[in-house]
Formats: sequence, C-alpha cells, structure tokens
Amino acid sequence: MSYHLLIKKAYKYPLPKQVPNMDGCYYDHEKGYWISKTNNLPVILDKNFIKPRTKKEDRETGEDQKGE
Repeated sequence: MSYHLLIKKAYKYPLPKQVPNMDGCYYDHEKGYWISKTNNLPVILDKNFIKPRTKKEDRETGEDQKGE
C-alpha cells in the first residue's frame, strides 16, 4: 500500500514517557498551582515529581519543532 507524501514525511511525535501522578496532591485555585498533601509545598518543587511536558513539545501546531 502506498502512502501519501505528507503521511510519509510527517513528523512522528514520541509518546510521553510518563504522565504526572497527581494522587496525594490538590489544586489550590487561589494560588494557581498543585500542592502536596504530605508537606503542603508546591509539587513542582519536589525533585521526584514527574513534571508536565513543556510548550516545546506542543503537538497541536508543531511550530516549536525547530530544525524540521
């Protein structure tokens, strides 16, 4: 089966390695960030927390994929 040129040449995005696990956390709407229930600190400061992907990996437009 022959594929269209755009399908052959399209960038294939890698799947995310892991999804952040938000169990044990809650979102504080006033402060605007997730807080750990164990120590009441922002989860982003925890070194073991799997942080969300950045805008650099935007899948909607791909405009941040430099060098294509």
